[in-house]
Amino acid sequence: MEHEVILEPSGHRLQVREDQCIVEAALEQGVAIHHGCGNGSCGDCKGRILSGEGVQLPFMPLLLTPEERVHKQAILCKLQPRSAMRIEARVDGATELWTGTVISLQRLANTVMELRLRCDRPYPFRAGQYARIAVPGQAGQWRSYSMASLPDEGELVFHIRAVPNGAFSGWLFEQARVGDSLQLGPAQGEFMLQRDTERPLLLVAAGTGLAPIEAILRERRQRSWTAPVFLYFGTRRVEDLYHLDYLQELAISWPDLHLEVCCSDPAFSGFAGPRRLLPSVAERGPWSEHEVYLCGSPGMIEAAVDLLLSHGVSHEHIHFDSFAPSAG
Repeated sequence: MEHEVILEPSGHRLQVREDQCIVEAALEQGVAIHHGCGNGSCGDCKGRILSGEGVQLPFMPLLLTPEERVHKQAILCKLQPRSAMRIEARVDGATELWTGTVISLQRLANTVMELRLRCDRPYPFRAGQYARIAVPGQAGQWRSYSMASLPDEGELVFHIRAVPNGAFSGWLFEQARVGDSLQLGPAQGEFMLQRDTERPLLLVAAGTGLAPIEAILRERRQRSWTAPVFLYFGTRRVEDLYHLDYLQELAISWPDLHLEVCCSDPAFSGFAGPRRLLPSVAERGPWSEHEVYLCGSPGMIEAAVDLLLSHGVSHEHIHFDSFAPSAG
């Protein structure tokens, strides 16, 4: 069964099946509804139900506050209609596109590739944001990846993990060559360094969540703040660790930076040996006076937030970027 869904204030009318989410239907029908990950992890597609009934499929719970739920806010990439609906949703205008040329491909680990692009013109973004990149040869397919670089460096750097049967990562690991061209949409996301506070920082990165954390870390170093910075980087498998030499050199040259590398793999013999990421964070606290930045899987983020709240950190001082592969 299909239902008519009207997007306000744009007035776009969609025909949406009951087994289809609002974002999916909008994109199929050529409506540039604002969204990010498409899998309920980032919250960029947040909207509000004005009338009608829908089913909200599971998404990362932290994306909506209790107050937002009361006021019928919804995550539109996970919302299916059960009647005619009116929804307040952001619809982007004609999307500006950039062409990025691959200038470097480097394996950082067995499952992690560093992709460097140079765009055809300046690409505006803040450290910690992500770019949407079109999947080569697959019309309408886009993937979101955070930049590890800073805006003034003239190139975009991404850390991309290989995903089984991944659309973009499969192309990247098997077919990509220096000189290839990619299409990029505008930078998105609110995961950025809070510039109005000089609180100590706690940065927690799991896997390729290190990319935006590195960017935020490097922006923080450019500032004259003197508060300490604690960086926790972790993976489950030793072969997924990367940039360890770079991070160690940074910690040696920057006295304010305290680095902890965590890996639960019994084969890990570096640093303090095998240990898990969040228990290591818990051992060091309390973190109540810190501004916290988290990047990793939805499960890691949820567990980390629960841990930090127990340490007396308020929600307003916890910033996160959650990612889960849609199709690589």
